[in-house]
Amino acid sequence: MSDAPEETKPPTLAHRLEYALYRAVEGVLGLASLETVTRAGEVLGMAAWLLSPKHRRLVTRNLRIATAAEAPAAAETRRRVRETFIRAGGNMLGSIRAVTMQPAELRKHIAITGLEHMRIPVESGRGVVVVWSHMGNWEVLAQLVPELGGSVRGGPIYRPLENPLLDRLTIQRRTQQGAVLFNKHDGFLGPAAVLRGGGAVSVMTDQRAGGHGELCPFFGRLSSCTPLPGLLARRTGAAMVTISITSLTTGRWRLAIRPVPDKARTPEILRHLETAMRDRLTDVFWFHDRWRVDSIRPLSFFTKEAPTEAARSATVPTRLVATLPPGNPAAVECLAALLELRPDARIDVLDPGDLAPLPDDSRIVRFPWDRGVPVEHLTGLLERCDASHPAPLDCAWLLDGDRDLARAAERLGLRAIIGAGVDGKPWTRGYPVPADAAGWRELAAELVLTRKNRPA
Repeated sequence: MSDAPEETKPPTLAHRLEYALYRAVEGVLGLASLETVTRAGEVLGMAAWLLSPKHRRLVTRNLRIATAAEAPAAAETRRRVRETFIRAGGNMLGSIRAVTMQPAELRKHIAITGLEHMRIPVESGRGVVVVWSHMGNWEVLAQLVPELGGSVRGGPIYRPLENPLLDRLTIQRRTQQGAVLFNKHDGFLGPAAVLRGGGAVSVMTDQRAGGHGELCPFFGRLSSCTPLPGLLARRTGAAMVTISITSLTTGRWRLAIRPVPDKARTPEILRHLETAMRDRLTDVFWFHDRWRVDSIRPLSFFTKEAPTEAARSATVPTRLVATLPPGNPAAVECLAALLELRPDARIDVLDPGDLAPLPDDSRIVRFPWDRGVPVEHLTGLLERCDASHPAPLDCAWLLDGDRDLARAAERLGLRAIIGAGVDGKPWTRGYPVPADAAGWRELAAELVLTRKNRPA
């Protein structure tokens, strides 16, 4: 496998303009010190916090899930969201400035702890799998392999940039510094060969893995996670470590290395990664929709494995706000069926006071609802429901077909708004009203199971 993949698409005019703009920004930033550039990035991050409610909602949602076990006060969550924006701006501009610095100059801005957890395996001829998240000034990571000695080969598994000019520039710079880059689309053999030769391979492990992932909790919330770090380590006999990159002062970072036990499986590896990320949660780049739910099948994972068994180990619930059709007691069957298929779910049922008896289950919570509340107050109703638990609401399951509530759920930012006997917007999926209890149970299965993981 070659260290640099071939460019497959010619650059477009948009790519050329983007590349020119990036190089111009890079040139301007190169006139200032790393500290000054990082401070300027923090100011831009503060401006983004003020001007982007969409991203504030996303970061708030991610931090609520990541901190659900400690259940911080709302004011503390808001403070962390603001700090996340500020640090993201500083880390981003700092990374652009750092990439043009000489390695020896950049090294003065980095404190490394725990390097022995990599050095000892490498000196004995073992490779090292580096498990990391998108955190801090990620250019700091380029300093890691050179610290192990000039004879050690290594580098990241990376996703090619959409702009082929920027992608080629990144590859040229990394390989000139001695790194080996592995295109994530090129397979397993290249990274495995480096590890068997006593090198180091870094794998970003905090991203969603989609249908190819392994279902397990991440910060307590069920998710599809990459099994690649553990697989590489087991196949090659490599050691594993996690790293965190946290801000010390403006323009200075700490890279902390911790060991992961040999033969650790994906759930254990993720627990160690969580520990690294908790070194400073506000240095984590929480702008990826890590726990995104599907708008059509909000309780599904498109893996071969059905989520039921893995969900039993989740400690942070997937939350639904639900309504039930009046005068249809069979509809309660869908709640029971849903909890059987997704034991990690919590269902907040809006209760106008005339509901049929609900299953005796602590995961079903009645939330008072006055059907006569003015339409303009419905968003506030859902906001109060959302705030009633440390973890955020994930989707609305409005089986009575209340369109006003559906619009309020849309304003709240819920990605999935499911109804029965409905069509059109704001619904993301509508189903026919089931005729009997069996039909209601099948409706629950439709939201959880896919063709790939339904029982034969």
